Amino acid sequence: VGRNHGEKKMAESNWVKGIIERGGKFVVISPDYTAPGAKADYWIGTRRGLYDTAVMLGVTKILIDNNWIDETFLKQFTDFPLLVRTDTLRRLRPEEIIPGYETKDISDGHSYKIQGLTDEQRERIGDFTIWDEKSGGVVAISREDVGSKANEDAALSGTFKVNLVDGQEVEVMPVLEMYKRHLADYDVTTVEEISGAKPELVGQALDLVGVS
Repeated sequence: VGRNHGEKKMAESNWVKGIIERGGKFVVISPDYTAPGAKADYWIGTRRGLYDTAVMLGVTKILIDNNWIDETFLKQFTDFPLLVRTDTLRRLRPEEIIPGYETKDISDGHSYKIQGLTDEQRERIGDFTIWDEKSGGVVAISREDVGSKANEDAALSGTFKVNLVDGQEVEVMPVLEMYKRHLADYDVTTVEEISGAKPELVGQALDLVGVS
C-alpha cells in the first residue's frame, strides 16, 4: 500500500519476489499501475493522495463488522481494551476512579529490565483501565499485563458509566469501540466515492488472502 517496491524500495522488492516464489498471494493498492501491481494477484487502483488510507479503513470496517478478528490477540497485545472517557477523549486513569490509587510496581518486569523504561517515563505513562465483564466494573492494569498476563475478561465493545473520585459520572468505552464508531463512515460505497476503489475488488482481495 502506497509504496512502489520495484522502483523506490528495491531492497524490499526481494520480499515480494519471495512471496511469489513460495506461491503466496498479494494485493497492491496504488493510483498507478506499477511493476509490483503488474505481478500482484489484484491491483486496486485509487486516486492520488491519501485515498489508499480510505481503502484500508474500509477493509478494517469489513473485518470488524464480520468479526474476522482475533479477540484473544486484541486483548493480549493491543490497546483496544483500554478505556477512554467520551467527555475528554483521554484514557481513563486508575487514580481518577480508585481513591488513593498507587501506580503498580513493575520494576522487576520486562519494561525496566528489557525495554529500558525509566522512572520518569513510568511516572508519565502511568497505569491504565479496562472494563472487566466478569466483575462488571473497572480494573486497573499496567503495561506489564500483556500476553498470558492479560485480562481475558476485558470488554472490547460497549459503553459504560463510571463514578470518578471527584463525584462526577462519566461515560467510558474501550478503544476498539471508538474505532467501530469512527469506521461507521467507511462503508464500501463511501470508500469508493473517496478513493475510486471498486467495492468488488476490495471484497475479492479479502477472499484472496483468506480473510473472509
